Amino acid sequence: MRSDLWENTLMTDPALPINVFHPTFRIGCSLPLHWHEHFELIYVESGEVLYTIGGQPFPTKPGDMLFVNSGELHSASSLNPNEPFTIYALVFNPSILGLKEPHIVDLVAPYTNGMSMIASRIEQTDSRYPLLKQTTLQLAEEFERKPRGYELAVRSYCQLLFTWLSREFTVMQRSDTEMNAFRERTNRFKELLTRLESDVAERVTVEQAASFVHMSPYHFCRMFKKVTGQTFVQYMNLNRINRAEYLLKNTAMSVTDIAAEIGCSSINSFSKLFRQLRGVSPRDLRKGQTI
Repeated sequence: MRSDLWENTLMTDPALPINVFHPTFRIGCSLPLHWHEHFELIYVESGEVLYTIGGQPFPTKPGDMLFVNSGELHSASSLNPNEPFTIYALVFNPSILGLKEPHIVDLVAPYTNGMSMIASRIEQTDSRYPLLKQTTLQLAEEFERKPRGYELAVRSYCQLLFTWLSREFTVMQRSDTEMNAFRERTNRFKELLTRLESDVAERVTVEQAASFVHMSPYHFCRMFKKVTGQTFVQYMNLNRINRAEYLLKNTAMSVTDIAAEIGCSSINSFSKLFRQLRGVSPRDLRKGQTI
């Protein structure tokens, strides 16, 4: 169970700081809210997925491509709860682009420090989409097959992809003042979300959470929805049920004890909430029935 929204993405080769993930998310599964300092390029292979990136919802279908900037909070869940979805996710550290060369540093630095950002969605109707898709899938194939010299090919593909994306899809360039305000707000919310995940049984009110990030409850609720894609209550309930599911699958704790562990006032309220978010009762889940 994660205790921090920061994801320490596995990079198997320090000399080649990239990993290519090709998961199929089974029915009922989702990608929890998290962030990392790497760039991430996503290609939806099958299924319909709702991505939330930087607080903005992006419903996607097969063939869609998305980009996650360094430090952006993001999550994913199926738009159709009865269907799985499969994606390619290319997660690469900026250092793979060759930051020892000054002209590359000048190009990449604004995107690593948040001064500039690349668009979250690459439309299939965009004239540059076919080339971006082809290069993304070629990179994934090189990484998965690992033929002789694949390291050079993967690095070259990363450089090409980032060059094209930064050239054609940059959507935001901030001033120093805007950047400082953005960074302060983002860091406050990351600290709050980490605290909420670390103790799901803690009864945190909207007023307490708003005070933690130095905002009024009204503005906090609006900003929380923008940052996470969920209301405060929805987020808290999902945290509790994620924790409950982990305990049901990985411990021998009774359902009653698990309800108390996640801060539910009664077994009935816990079962009702669990069924609402997972489509099955806690006891049926433990029996091994498919979500």
